[in-house]
Amino acid sequence: MQIYLGLLEASLPDQTRIFGAFEGKLVDLNLAYAAYLNQAGDHASAYEQAAFYFPQTIAKFLERGEQSLHALEQAASFISKTGVRELRGPAGEKLAYNPDEIRILPPFQNPQKSFIIGFSDRARVEAMPKAESPSGFYKLPQTFITSGVPIIWPKFAEELDADACLALVIGKAGKRIEHAQAWNHIAGVTLLVDITARDINRREGLTTNNLLGKNFPSSTCLGPAMLVKPPRKELEALAVELSVDGIVQQKFTLRDCVFTVEQIVTHWSILGIKPGDFLAIGASMALKGDRPQNPAPLKIGSTLRCSSPAIGELSHRVVAPGGLRR
Repeated sequence: MQIYLGLLEASLPDQTRIFGAFEGKLVDLNLAYAAYLNQAGDHASAYEQAAFYFPQTIAKFLERGEQSLHALEQAASFISKTGVRELRGPAGEKLAYNPDEIRILPPFQNPQKSFIIGFSDRARVEAMPKAESPSGFYKLPQTFITSGVPIIWPKFAEELDADACLALVIGKAGKRIEHAQAWNHIAGVTLLVDITARDINRREGLTTNNLLGKNFPSSTCLGPAMLVKPPRKELEALAVELSVDGIVQQKFTLRDCVFTVEQIVTHWSILGIKPGDFLAIGASMALKGDRPQNPAPLKIGSTLRCSSPAIGELSHRVVAPGGLRR
């Protein structure tokens, strides 16, 4: 099931809500669950319970653990049986919206840990596929954007490129997690596009630094939805595709990647991981034949799309500083 983080038109910035995708509509899961409880006879505490299981952020929803996932199943079943057109909250509230009525946000706003697995340019070519340690780099939350928001070319860079990624979302906290337990900590996935100022990144690589070239405004495209708890086989088979100006540049699945989910979770859980954190791996860590795929070069005016049928699509236009297009 796809869930989204969004704002209603009249909502304040801190009044985010979790929505589920049903029949082409986005349904307010908090109120839908309250309606379910109300119909089941729990009139007194329906709103309070709904607010607990469907709080204002997806990260907090994941913190509730298996109980929240069970509540999601109950809400989804209720919505399907009732029908989207007939849905109303306990007090007659509107529950279902057209996608253009909701301001969709990146599904995660401020994760404690947001890593992408990757090497420096030189190490990527020299180490793969024999590398055993999934090293990586931070993507800072202030760089996050979601579908439709332009990618602003940084004034300090001459070269930009994009790498399609699948972000593994953590749903269960842990530290020093064993290989056999790694999948138990995955709550789902979302799409991520890693935008790199390659000339800056190349210079930073001389000192093994990977910060400015990876973290500038709009350098992390995230979302649009989180796919909740897909079966392992389904998740490993999810195809992610990146196109630039209509031409496919990258395509991969988790099965193509040089590191497994177990390796990634085990390695990075040394630091401790929490619900709402994510560990992403992309096409530049995925083999095509016997070599890794290359990031896709961008230019001002480029349109890029990253998609996976089960998750949705990220679509962005690259614009010059100040928003002017050349």
